[in-house]
Amino acid sequence: MPLLTLRYNNEELHTYQIGEDQLVKIGRSDLNEITLDDNAVSNLHAEIEYEAGAYYITDIQSKNGTFVDGELVISRKLHNGNHITIGNYTLTFQSEADEAPQDNAESLTQSTMMIDTSIHRSRLAKSLAEIREEQPEMKTRATLTFLNGTADPVEITPPVLKIGKGSECDIKIKGLFAGKSSAEIFNKNTVFYIRPATEKSRIKLNYKILDAETALKNFDVIEAGSTKLQFHLKEE
Repeated sequence: MPLLTLRYNNEELHTYQIGEDQLVKIGRSDLNEITLDDNAVSNLHAEIEYEAGAYYITDIQSKNGTFVDGELVISRKLHNGNHITIGNYTLTFQSEADEAPQDNAESLTQSTMMIDTSIHRSRLAKSLAEIREEQPEMKTRATLTFLNGTADPVEITPPVLKIGKGSECDIKIKGLFAGKSSAEIFNKNTVFYIRPATEKSRIKLNYKILDAETALKNFDVIEAGSTKLQFHLKEE
């Protein structure tokens, strides 16, 4: 029975035994058989399934792709010794029934053949339908934490979160160069952005003066006056 050995930064984490009647789902969600805790991994990223005497890995329209021995794949027949890379994790496929990995040219041909078959298209459509039915809708929650720990985290809620000295601001700051209105944070198409409230704003993002609207990334540091905040994203 084939084995999948999971590694992170060359450290072996776990070994999974897979059977012919098992659909192995891989992704960040806890609903998967193999869960990979990495922001580069989609909630349901890929799956491995036995079909027509062999095991195949299929990328489920992931954001960052699935790689076999360094090559980006949509669907690929697996051979002994293949290394599957998803985000920062590596899964090594081991099968005694298939001792020699396929050469790259043959692998690419096999991949194209698989993509063109009606069986593959049907299987992929079925998988995507099952994902939508089984997975709860993931909601993104964004918060700002005070790095000095003097106040509770503030959740960023629509339409706009305002930072400044003014009474209308959601987060009030102090400091000689802090303006009445220093910065605004808002959500656009599920991405959170920060922008200076005025041309004279001295807001900093990751220790550099912010002069234009910028998308926020997890753990970004915002400086407004004497206040330091850290941006956090969490899916629930």
